[in-house]
Amino acid sequence: MYRTVLLATDGSDDALGAAERAVDLAARYDAKLWACYVIETRTAYDNAIVEPETVERALLEEGEGALAAVAERAATEGIPLGGAIRRGVPYEELLEHARQEGADVIVVGRQGRSSFRAVVLGSTTDALVRLSPVPVLVVGEPSSPAGN
Repeated sequence: MYRTVLLATDGSDDALGAAERAVDLAARYDAKLWACYVIETRTAYDNAIVEPETVERALLEEGEGALAAVAERAATEGIPLGGAIRRGVPYEELLEHARQEGADVIVVGRQGRSSFRAVVLGSTTDALVRLSPVPVLVVGEPSSPAGN
């Protein structure tokens, strides 16, 4: 059913849950597993407060850490992992990576690291679900209703 699974990761709790599901799918279907972390390029930083190189280095380290966590989970199941760190608009980069690797399914966490950024920039998960030509498996606990 699945020959190539693409995991979108940002190191968040939901992304870690998505990693478990992606590893399980790859093991079950003897599929290739890719993990992709995207450094968001639409967010600007005040150069008077933080140097862009410092931000870039921190985001690259965060991406490497997120991919390392996925690699650790995949290794426990004996699943080889291809990893990529891309730069750009997350959903655009993920869809392009899925196309390049011939992904049959994209696995993504329901909510990433920053709900504020999701409101301002739009939800990566939402865009993937709406625009992906392949199925998108969304992993994570639903939010509790407002006021609860």
